[in-house]
Amino acid sequence: MTTLQHRINAFTELGYIMHEAASPTPSSPVAVRLRKQLDNQEQHNKWFTPDNVQLSVKSIAQMLERDKLEKWLESYKIQDNTEIKKTVAVIMAGNIPLVGFHDFLCVLITGNRLLARTSTKDSELIKKVADILSIINPHFRQQIIFTDKLSGNYDAVIATGSDNTSRYFEYYFGTKPHIFRKNRNSVAIIDRNTTKKDIKKLGNDIFTYFGLGCRNVSKIYLKEGMNPETIYTNWTQWSYLLNHISYSNNYLYNKSLLNLNKTFYLDNGFLLLMRDKGFSSPVSVLFYDFFSKKEKLVSELNLHSENIQCIVSENHTVFGQTQYPEPGDYADNMDTIEFITSL
Repeated sequence: MTTLQHRINAFTELGYIMHEAASPTPSSPVAVRLRKQLDNQEQHNKWFTPDNVQLSVKSIAQMLERDKLEKWLESYKIQDNTEIKKTVAVIMAGNIPLVGFHDFLCVLITGNRLLARTSTKDSELIKKVADILSIINPHFRQQIIFTDKLSGNYDAVIATGSDNTSRYFEYYFGTKPHIFRKNRNSVAIIDRNTTKKDIKKLGNDIFTYFGLGCRNVSKIYLKEGMNPETIYTNWTQWSYLLNHISYSNNYLYNKSLLNLNKTFYLDNGFLLLMRDKGFSSPVSVLFYDFFSKKEKLVSELNLHSENIQCIVSENHTVFGQTQYPEPGDYADNMDTIEFITSL
């Protein structure tokens, strides 16, 4: 079997390959083959444009830098395994490209066996990545299993889905040690000290992946007295999203629905701003609300921590960086490594 350092070495090498594959001119044969697959994903999932797939791969490549992996893992008691310890079943989502990669990483880096059921919306890329990892270190071949149907031969379950599917997960897999993830969204806080540069960067947090990820900002909070119309003028560079037929259909549908219901909204031609108390806005819609005191707002948001993945502000996640998580930025703020190593 492999030692922890062997596994870190393999994932670091995988990161190099992924970084090259997402670069303008990949040259090594394995990176060229991966790049062809990256650019082909829109045929399988209309939301997986080449730009978005490449961005996801770049983000993962940054996560797999050696110093980041070693710093992340040094606080855990991960032993050099002489044999595979546990089999962890992972049910992956399919909302953004390679969204299941972090669970893939957590299971394998700890020396356990991965039993993965991929989403039909995102099945090709993770399997290709697994193939490359197994070429880098052949020991991973016996640690990675993909399946269409989970059998009872596993020790724990990590499942990502919606609020509705979490009830399904509980019914079928609740007797096993588990992490079940539900809907989450991210929010941003804008006050009078927020710079125009940061507001422009916020566009990356809102529009990347068409807003489909849990780390995408779906609601903004503005200091009382601020005009939302002065905010969205900073995001005109994202107007090209309207050229995407699925995004455009969502925009036209939601606009018609708001008009039909006589709901007040703001419109910059490709994004609809709507005042709402909720966190989860539809594609092409951004919720907004106002706050008087920032400290009070943060306290209120902490009470809804089960619904919020990231808070973007000068004191929280940096503007424009929600889609570049570090290895220790866990989905739903549940420590996946701690869960796996405690089995």
